[in-house]
Parts: sequence; structure tokens; C-alpha cells
Amino acid sequence: MSGRDRALGLLKTHWIPIVLVILAVVFIAENRYRTTIELFWLKITSPLWLILLVLFAVGFAAGRLSARRRSDRQARVTK
Repeated sequence: MSGRDRALGLLKTHWIPIVLVILAVVFIAENRYRTTIELFWLKITSPLWLILLVLFAVGFAAGRLSARRRSDRQARVTK
């Protein structure tokens, strides 16, 4: 198998992650300016993309935890 065939095979099987990586790079490039967030006494200045990434991770973790609690509660009810 030649290098070109391997590259085409990789592109055919992994096109969604490749597109997502390209979108992530564009998103970071477009949102690299610094912004300030104030919460109570805390003042954070950071690139916007980093703040959005942290908020996404917190929301993802909260969703996973609430889904786990819901499934545990449903498992106890069905027993």
C-alpha cells in the first residue's frame, strides 16, 4: 500500500475528527484575544477560547455526574 493510499484510507475513516480539529483550530484563532471575567472577588484575565473550554469541561462534567445519579436512582427503583 502506497503512502497516498494510506492517506486516503485515513481520510475516509477519520474525516469527522479531522474536521473537528480544523474547526477547533479556527475557533482558537478567532477567539485568541484576552477577556476578563469577574466572579465575586475573583478576577480572571485569559484568552476567550480557554475560558470557553473550561466552561465546556465544567458543563460536561456536571452533565455526566447528573446522568450517573439519575441512572443510579433508576436502578434502585427497579430493584
